[in-house]
Amino acid sequence: MSKFARLAAVTAITALLTGGALAPSASADNAYTCNNQGVGVGHTVSCLGVITVNNVLDNTTVTVHDVNVLNGTQLNNLQVALVNVSNNNINVPVNIQLVNLQNTVVSTYLTQFGITVPVTAVNVCAGSICI
Repeated sequence: MSKFARLAAVTAITALLTGGALAPSASADNAYTCNNQGVGVGHTVSCLGVITVNNVLDNTTVTVHDVNVLNGTQLNNLQVALVNVSNNNINVPVNIQLVNLQNTVVSTYLTQFGITVPVTAVNVCAGSICI
């Protein structure tokens, strides 16, 4: 067995013994990607990412119904805010995670972009569960 193969085997065994193989890697897996969709009154900002429920990553969509087109920096800031809240809520009940994502969007728009967006303009879904 090569030195590399032994190292890989020891690392895998250590991960199994410490539970690392079962624990989600939130910082790597809970990424969000946001982009502008459409124009004018039909414009939305759509974000795709994941939340962690019962150690399983669930695909999540966040849609903001707002006429304001976000620039690259704003989209990046929104993505970072969503990642931060999803990483801090691993295995919290799905309804709470979705509300936390929704509140983060409203707060980020107001505090970082100076844009007021009502909670009702932010749709968040994980699978068939939407708020």
